[in-house]
Amino acid sequence: MAKDLGTEETPQQAEQQDPEVGPAWLMGDRLKMTKESHSNSWKSSLAGSHAGSRAGSQVESTGTHNTKMTTDAQEAQERWCTKMRMSAEALDSLEQGQQSDDSGTFSSNSTRCGDTVLTFKDVAFQVTLNTGEKKEILAPISGHFESGRLAAIMGPSGCGKTTLLDILAGQKSDTYSGTVHFNGRPRDKLFPRISAYVPQEDEMPKYLTVSEAVEFNGMLKFERPSFVSRKMERQWILRRLEVLGLLEVKDTYIGDASSLRGISGGQKRRLSLAKRLTSGAQVFFCDEPTSGLSATDAETCMRYMKHIAQFYNVIVVVVIHQPRIEVANLFDELLLMTANPGRAVYNGKMEDVVGYLQQVGFDVPMHANPVDFFMDLVTPEVSTAEVKLFVNHYGELIEPKVLAKVDEGLAVDMPSALELLEDIRGQMLKFGRVPALRNSKYGVRFRRQLYYVFLRQLKLRWRDWKSLLADVLGAIIKALVVGIVYMRTGELDVKAQVSFFFMLCMSCAIDGLKNMPTVIGERNIVKNETSEVLYSDWAYIISFTFLNLIQAVLVHCLFVWIIFAMSGLRWTMFRSIYLWTTLLAVTMDAMYLMVAAVAKDSTTAIIMSLPFMMLFLLFNGFTATRSSVVPWMRWAIEISPVAYSIQQITFTAKWAYADNDSLVSSYTYIITTSDYKDQPEVAVVVIASCFAIFKIIQMICFHFLNNIKR
Repeated sequence: MAKDLGTEETPQQAEQQDPEVGPAWLMGDRLKMTKESHSNSWKSSLAGSHAGSRAGSQVESTGTHNTKMTTDAQEAQERWCTKMRMSAEALDSLEQGQQSDDSGTFSSNSTRCGDTVLTFKDVAFQVTLNTGEKKEILAPISGHFESGRLAAIMGPSGCGKTTLLDILAGQKSDTYSGTVHFNGRPRDKLFPRISAYVPQEDEMPKYLTVSEAVEFNGMLKFERPSFVSRKMERQWILRRLEVLGLLEVKDTYIGDASSLRGISGGQKRRLSLAKRLTSGAQVFFCDEPTSGLSATDAETCMRYMKHIAQFYNVIVVVVIHQPRIEVANLFDELLLMTANPGRAVYNGKMEDVVGYLQQVGFDVPMHANPVDFFMDLVTPEVSTAEVKLFVNHYGELIEPKVLAKVDEGLAVDMPSALELLEDIRGQMLKFGRVPALRNSKYGVRFRRQLYYVFLRQLKLRWRDWKSLLADVLGAIIKALVVGIVYMRTGELDVKAQVSFFFMLCMSCAIDGLKNMPTVIGERNIVKNETSEVLYSDWAYIISFTFLNLIQAVLVHCLFVWIIFAMSGLRWTMFRSIYLWTTLLAVTMDAMYLMVAAVAKDSTTAIIMSLPFMMLFLLFNGFTATRSSVVPWMRWAIEISPVAYSIQQITFTAKWAYADNDSLVSSYTYIITTSDYKDQPEVAVVVIASCFAIFKIIQMICFHFLNNIKR
């Protein structure tokens, strides 16, 4: 895979190797020097100058400063080029089978992380059934994983292997018992910044390319050094893609299973790994990464995981279900479990499995897969299973050794998550200024989260031109249909004109329904990313709200312009009609988005939106007015954005036709019988209040509801 990468101009070059350098960090704008940095260095250079020679010293110091800054940038570039070259050499060495090298090519000059350990003790989990009875899913289990090792958690269905993985990764949403320590310390809020969870199904935006998806993760995990240029960060991304065999598809859309053809299933699994690798993770948790893949793709995927564990000296823990022998042999460690409840029956080196089976009294048949043979012996549903025997032998032969390792792991004095992040920042300082480390679960400040999320949302909307085109064409066709029905309305009587106002407002009020399925689909992706503490969901909410509002207003403008032009009404009315229909459209759209934030799926969202639609669309001020509804339901008219819009448009029409006594008389009659009131300020306040309430509820519900449950 790794080849002679040539000169420093080649994009496939990757990292320099330092003994303690952290994993991938990247991103930033092109090399630049701010005025502030010039000013600070200039003042510092003059600190020891005499007042009498101040002018000359200023010129000399400025020149010295520029020379120093240029020298710093050149040194950073040289260090980067060395990093690229040494990384390529290390990758070549690994592929040639030199997994450790005392000469330093791989071990001391690689991008390998420092040693880390993950220790868990007496981890258990139980659920409460509908009857109130407690059911034990996972019996107390302990273990210890070390960096540079690929560990497998296996067992029959229902043994709790995914539950254990979720607990170790800090992803379990329900309460469990036991303790999990990283480097001898309890996990803290910074653990998500140095760990990565790869779910079984990783949803990603279909219109992102492979390299963009990896870049997005990297930008949100670490602040960038000031001397890192766009070209340098691109090199770093390409190295990560090369490590996982994705270089050839770097500019291919991720795609999905239906509307957009993209990368294959195996490549998508490797992309999930590449995203987490670029984010700087030192512990990987992977939930059945080979599920749904062909045997060849499954083996390829696991080989890359082995590659990651050794090349970067990270912990990789994988839940996998009965791999074939070629895949099983890739694992360094095996934690095998039985079911009903989930209990450990083996915890040790994969290469010792055959010997352990012989020790217990079972010989693996010739040409058989030892893991498959072992699984059959500990699966309760299999008639030849010996579950009790292996549980007892585990307690007698293996558990004491495991607990001894666990005690050692709990007692080690190794760097905390904060110290590891400080080490990474220290390496980053070689390439320019870096903001101080934040003691936060997020890798970058909120404004940078908002910036990158906004740019991605803008890019996705622009690339999804079919949806944009459908939105525009839908507005045009709808305007033409309604316009044909109400053509020459301006030449007709007041009854026809008010009917047109009613249909116009109703069309605007129901238009936002089309956005609910899209929002719910995007929500699943956002929830997955925020569960990894990649960014705050507020960054997405703000970005989506702004872009959706801009798109809705522009499309609505096109719709209203066409339908108004066909109606034959006086153009003096256009500004007012556009104002009130726009306020109505964005307010009702906010209502639909609020419902979408609460509902679990599109079907539920449509059902939940019906009561709101009935309330606002029936009590519209035209078919149901203040004078026609029962007194105890007049409040519905007073809070209906539809009613206020029709009311104010009617007053606008009366003023527009002030020179036509017949029309004025008819409008006066309708205003009187419908109990309309000319109160534009009240109308704006009510509609704006509805919009604000809907948006606040939407944001709160999006933040707290429908989170990933594991």
